[in-house]
Amino acid sequence: MIPTIFSCEHATCAVPDAFKEVLSEDMELITSSEGWDLGALNLAQALAMKFRTPLMHCGISRLIIDCHLQESTPERWSAISMKLTEAQREKLHERQVVPHLSALRQRISSELERHASLLHVSVHTFDPLRHPDLHVSLLYSEGRVGESSLALHWLQAMQERLPTLTIRGNQTFYPEQTKTILDTLRKERSSAQYQGIELQVSNQIFLEAQPMRWDAFKNGLIESLRTVIE
Repeated sequence: MIPTIFSCEHATCAVPDAFKEVLSEDMELITSSEGWDLGALNLAQALAMKFRTPLMHCGISRLIIDCHLQESTPERWSAISMKLTEAQREKLHERQVVPHLSALRQRISSELERHASLLHVSVHTFDPLRHPDLHVSLLYSEGRVGESSLALHWLQAMQERLPTLTIRGNQTFYPEQTKTILDTLRKERSSAQYQGIELQVSNQIFLEAQPMRWDAFKNGLIESLRTVIE
């Protein structure tokens, strides 16, 4: 079995107490799907539980700091977070991104001491208004042979388990040239060692049970991944 670790960078819409007053007018937006991935933490917890591995997740709204994006990516700061001082943003990076990346690196190193390779799944959901004809996508690096092979295998297994859903690989979720923490981790390990895949799921399934029930979706997704890593 390929060891698998799970992370959820947009798990919550939490705002640090120190910023609640200055951002009070923005709370409605922060708590909307703009500020976090609705249902992503629930899905990530289910995956981590089924595969008996700890879940690593971030505890802050992406409109305060987007922990999923690389340090060099300007989009990690929203118009809302730009209301904070530069010193406050630096502290957010040190207290949110640095510990999360450190935890991921530690888990990766630990697994690679015992195994030849591992899979890292970063779990996300998206607003169906942005992708109305899509239910699930896997984002992966097509230039990394091990990663792309695993992702294509998983896509096929998902389509077999969840035939009523529209499932595609590498749909566009970010502006061109945007780099995520998966890109950071890819640079540190070969494709034979590290396969990083971003899972994107329509939050319509979580919120409306459409086009299928959330629990049934989770079960099908879990079984499709089990097929791939075993």
